[in-house]
Amino acid sequence: MCDKCFNTEIASFPSQDDYERFDLELTKKIANDKSIKMEQFVNTGWKDRGYQMYRCLVCEQLWKLSAPDYSDRGYFLRSSK
Repeated sequence: MCDKCFNTEIASFPSQDDYERFDLELTKKIANDKSIKMEQFVNTGWKDRGYQMYRCLVCEQLWKLSAPDYSDRGYFLRSSK
């Protein structure tokens, strides 16, 4: 983790507004800073189905994002994959 990507994980997004603020920040890091590279990745098992992978181009940290969907609040967590 570094200042170019993110310093903390998000175990779940408390509200849709929180997710939208996070999504805007992530989009800015990808488009403006060019510090995060997006890697599309879909798991075939039930667990973590439909998440997206991101890699920081500075520290090489991998991140896993699952967007909220109804009662599933989503997450943004470090990944070792």
